[in-house]
Amino acid sequence: MELQTALTTLIMPPFAPLVGMLLAFIFGFFPASTPVAKLSLPLAILCFLTLWICATPAFSGWLGQRLVSQQLTAPKVDPAAVVILGGGRYRDERTGAERLSALSLERVAWAVARAPADLPVMVSGGRVYAEEKTAESDLMADALENLFRRPATWRENCSRNTAENAANSAALLHDSGVESVLLVTHWWHMPRAAESFARAGLQVQPLPVGSPGELVPRGESILLRWLPSAAALLRSQIYWRELLGDQWYRWRALPAKRNC
Repeated sequence: MELQTALTTLIMPPFAPLVGMLLAFIFGFFPASTPVAKLSLPLAILCFLTLWICATPAFSGWLGQRLVSQQLTAPKVDPAAVVILGGGRYRDERTGAERLSALSLERVAWAVARAPADLPVMVSGGRVYAEEKTAESDLMADALENLFRRPATWRENCSRNTAENAANSAALLHDSGVESVLLVTHWWHMPRAAESFARAGLQVQPLPVGSPGELVPRGESILLRWLPSAAALLRSQIYWRELLGDQWYRWRALPAKRNC
């Protein structure tokens, strides 16, 4: 999983533009008459502009709309269960203490607030990295029970990514006679997640956390939309990763159920 994360980072901002600017700096030391030296300034300008654009609210909003356009049409079904996908954890490196990340906790709270109270709940997520002690599904189940007084009927605790979420969850739900689910994850993750669960043989009714309307910046002026910010760069990175992941998943077969 660490290798997969590293490879993904290599092709996303800000890493790729920064490497380009470093290469441009190195090319500048070549003799001025060589093609490599002549490439130095155009490459530096291109990489600078790429990094600037990727860090603007206008560009992150455009990427977000591309994600929305990839959302599959949801079938008209009555879901028999709620599935909440994990969104990460916080882990104290010194003590090893673990708790749900803000994304995961928001998904749990959203499901409690908006999903029918009479539906059984599955929480899905395992240990992504070797040093993690507790399955993410156990952390979510504890939050459901301790904070919201709602039990988790199923804990899928072996998956490490969205494809494994789908394969493992579908296997458990099929064994319980469940064929349709209300899927809870963030709106920008929903296209890839819903498609994966559909490929696993489940009918999916999306219940996305938030909406693309969150992309609208506080300031509506054109100037602010094109000024770079760390928050916009982070959103661009998240949305770009989802777009790439969606295409990657379409080229790969869904994995078999993972045991741990």
